[in-house]
Amino acid sequence: MRFLALPAGTAMLLLAGVAVLVIGLYLLRPLPRRLVISSSLIWRRVLKERKRKPERLRWWLSLLLALALALSIAAAITRPEIAAVGGRAEEVVLVVDNSATMGARSPDGRTRLERALERARATIEARGAGSRFLVADTMRQISAPTFQDRRVALTMLERIKPDSGRQPRFPDVALPHGTGAAGQALFITDGVSGVEPPRNVQTISAFQPVDNVGIIAFDVRPVPGNPRRYEAFVEVLNASAGNKRVELRVAGTGAKVITKTLQLPGRSSANEVLDVSAFDSGPLRATVDTDYDGFALDDTAFAFLPAKHTVRVGLVTRGSPQLQRAFELLPRVQLVVLSPEHFGTARGLDAVVFDRYAPPDAPHLPALLIRPPRTNWLPRQVGEVADIGIARWDPAHPLLRHLNLRDITVESAELLKSDVIEQGVRVLAVGPRDQPMILTREAGVRWIEVAFALEQSNFAQQASFPMFLANSIEWLTNESVALSRELGVVSVPLANAKVVNLEGREAKAQWTHDATLFEAPQPGFFIASSGDQRVRVAVNLLDPRTSALNESPLPLQPQDRELVQPGARIAIDPWMLLLLIAVGLLTIEWLTYNRRVTI
Repeated sequence: MRFLALPAGTAMLLLAGVAVLVIGLYLLRPLPRRLVISSSLIWRRVLKERKRKPERLRWWLSLLLALALALSIAAAITRPEIAAVGGRAEEVVLVVDNSATMGARSPDGRTRLERALERARATIEARGAGSRFLVADTMRQISAPTFQDRRVALTMLERIKPDSGRQPRFPDVALPHGTGAAGQALFITDGVSGVEPPRNVQTISAFQPVDNVGIIAFDVRPVPGNPRRYEAFVEVLNASAGNKRVELRVAGTGAKVITKTLQLPGRSSANEVLDVSAFDSGPLRATVDTDYDGFALDDTAFAFLPAKHTVRVGLVTRGSPQLQRAFELLPRVQLVVLSPEHFGTARGLDAVVFDRYAPPDAPHLPALLIRPPRTNWLPRQVGEVADIGIARWDPAHPLLRHLNLRDITVESAELLKSDVIEQGVRVLAVGPRDQPMILTREAGVRWIEVAFALEQSNFAQQASFPMFLANSIEWLTNESVALSRELGVVSVPLANAKVVNLEGREAKAQWTHDATLFEAPQPGFFIASSGDQRVRVAVNLLDPRTSALNESPLPLQPQDRELVQPGARIAIDPWMLLLLIAVGLLTIEWLTYNRRVTI
């Protein structure tokens, strides 16, 4: 049983008990006070002339005042659930969408989330005095939500902010329940995030059209055949209904800002390729600007321009013309071919490629290993597999970005026992039965292992092969574009690293045994360093679905009056008024007592 907001029947029994207690106290006769007097003649005359009626009126007036005072205080404390007085008591679930697009700002200056919270507050205030509310959000900012009273629920709404750091989802919350209590579940959203509520949850639209121009792609790649030229690929989206004049700027160090003006029709995008070779190696910032933009998170994006110097790569092989020719065609690569016997004498290498060979000890250089023999410092080999291909791979990893490995066929490959792969080793491509085919190790000295030889596959004949080699050298020498991460909690594969942004401000970080975590709520470029190791991280939004924030299946948001259910009351809690009444009755009781009306 709840102490506040008691059911009507229980509250009436309690009030009846209070009334009986007050009446019982008034019916109790005090013990007579004995006085010794010299004569009773005067008192007999007084009793003969006494008028009984005024005494009885005083007693009734005092009793009524005491009953009114006691019942007022008891009702204000228990707040009985009487719909005619305080509104119908309900259990209401309120889920507010606070994904990134809810931060979009309308021309009047209010965001979609602010409008959603206004509607949530109106819903809470419209319910009866005994109602309870469960407030939750799609980005899990409110952990372990439970049913609370109106005051706590309104406080919980103040904690909800727009968030873009994780995938939004409908929270796992208890739907309305309770004996004799009505219930309702509401989901307030703009519909852009695609979160689907359960069937018994009513969806309320918080959608308002907002003009937005954003960057949905930003990448830097070398120009084929020219190792000293780089191009930046930028894709800009106009999510607004009308045409937009957009100014695109790409800035770096060592050269003037590149500026280009775009004319974009409504709900369209444009691709731009810009020569960024004049900039020095380092981070590049792309920004877009237009006359009005209601969403700022996608107006800025970051990428990394690698160094344009030559990379010395050692190829350790007993003979592989295909591999040698492919490396000689790569820009910025100076190839040094070595036999396994002469590998230990090589000096001045930036990376090494082992073709069907592996040294007994792990090398101190980043390495690409193509079907290496068994060795203690690589994942354990347990046999061979034949006639397989690559079924799945990770296209988000810099090593396999822009590659299509589906047409690769392999006659024979080493079978690696994936369930005993040591920590720090990551499987990037697998066969039909999840056999590891391409693996990497990022912690410490980097290496890449390919489980099959070129002579036993058609990989060297694929169009993706030269790009795989280029990506491998860039990733191994740590000169590739920065790690690409989404907004929110960012994980960097460095233990106990210090993280700073472009302005030199240190980000608050947490550490695990092999990674560093920090939070990036807005786009930025960060450098994580631990000892002599350094990792660059570009944190961007770059999400076409989020930038297209007007693609909602919901209608325009309803008027506030549509949120007030029939029979609901929007007023100050009526039971609190009884406290004021009790104060007034106390004043009347004091006056009547001091003026001897009730005595």
